[in-house]
Amino acid sequence: MALEKLFSSYTIRGVTIPNRIVSTGHDTVMAHQGHVTERLIAYHEARAKGGAGLIIVQVAGVHETARYTSHMLMADDDACIEGYRALAAKIHAQGTKIFGQLFHPGREIMETDDGTAPVAYAPSAVPNSRFAVMPVPLDVAMIQEIIDGYAASALRLKQAGLDGCEIVASHGYLPAQFLNPVINRRDDAYGGSLENRTRFITEIATAVRARVGDDFIVGLRLSGDERDAEAIDQNEVIAVCEALDQSNAYDYYHVIAGTSASLQGAIHIVPPMYYETGYVAPFAAKIKACVKAPVMVTGRINQPQIAEQILSEGRADFCGMTRALIADPEMPNKARGNRLDDIRACIACNHKTPTNHKKKILIAGGGPAGMKAAAVLAERGHHVTLCEASSQLGGQALLAQILPGRAEFGGLVTNLAREMELAGVEVRRSTPVTRSLVEHENPDAVIIATGATARRPAFEGSESAHCVTAWQALKGEANIGGRVVIAEWKGD
Repeated sequence: MALEKLFSSYTIRGVTIPNRIVSTGHDTVMAHQGHVTERLIAYHEARAKGGAGLIIVQVAGVHETARYTSHMLMADDDACIEGYRALAAKIHAQGTKIFGQLFHPGREIMETDDGTAPVAYAPSAVPNSRFAVMPVPLDVAMIQEIIDGYAASALRLKQAGLDGCEIVASHGYLPAQFLNPVINRRDDAYGGSLENRTRFITEIATAVRARVGDDFIVGLRLSGDERDAEAIDQNEVIAVCEALDQSNAYDYYHVIAGTSASLQGAIHIVPPMYYETGYVAPFAAKIKACVKAPVMVTGRINQPQIAEQILSEGRADFCGMTRALIADPEMPNKARGNRLDDIRACIACNHKTPTNHKKKILIAGGGPAGMKAAAVLAERGHHVTLCEASSQLGGQALLAQILPGRAEFGGLVTNLAREMELAGVEVRRSTPVTRSLVEHENPDAVIIATGATARRPAFEGSESAHCVTAWQALKGEANIGGRVVIAEWKGD
């Protein structure tokens, strides 16, 4: 099947996006203390290498009151620039473009790091049905402070080298709360008429553009259909986009479905398989019919053929294919190479189902294999104990990092140790697994991950003190001397 439209380029404000496949903003739980991490960079770099045309990085808070989880990004001070710059460099090296999402949740906050009641802000004191947090009504001064936060955050993304930003007005977050008359009960310039309720989104666009200039893309993501009893009227969503487009407020419109405010609306944030593939495209087509700016659509577009059809029919200009790229980061390259049968397709199962039969598992060996097995099994719900005979985890990776130019093997050990910690693995160092230990622990299963043993060559004298293993040499357990013969196993 020809995928000509999918792999055609598109230029916005002088920035040419190489194809129409987008990894849209989504929570990865890979940020740390509000900043980009090496793990997050590697995650997005894999999708850039896989051929995605555009990567939109997950939400970043624009104001201290926007911090709604412990694992979100924050763009409210200059400390974020370094991490974003490193991320942008890696993505650009693959020819992919990169935007960052700018975000304020408004009343959509459910918890704080310390377990105390969160303080949420919204246009009016109207709680949602999902989290039942009573928000504090925003006064005009704080509205202006938050708008300035969007502008300042956008400038930081530009300074970091990103190609654009996306204002998140989808899923019932703060800009959407201003649009919705059920939530926005204000009687000032920000409430009442549709024009007034749109003012917050309009002023964000104006403030951001004034700060970043003309050479930076500014898009708007919004829910075309919130799928909720108290949703924004769909005709008003179309009218808002039409009015914004007439003033060239935004460079593109990203159409999605659902809202965080209710369980029935939240299911559309990550829609399951019983929703038709590409089910948001019909509404995106309505937006596209009334705006000049390009339109992006996201929602169950899990195959390149489906994306091509949406684009060819003129329903949208870009397709968000996030979960397809999670399932197979190489999906774009495979599709471009006409290897469609090789693509690992996302089926929208939305499950990481824990085991129904929790077992007690004992793992012997704290090398990479044992550590990974421990983390995966613990994540699945099993009770896992890992025993390492030595005082250090890492096994042969610790030896590998000793070699010249191989120091980064140590990072593997650090990452796996962190995975085990997060999964709740019980780790016992300096604890050999013996028969008595197994009998005492009485596990349901024992995994032997004690690693390989050196294969000694089959010649006379191979068992002598003069014949040592590479591991003994690296550990300094053997007196090597000045003349060395290396017996390589394959002999090639």
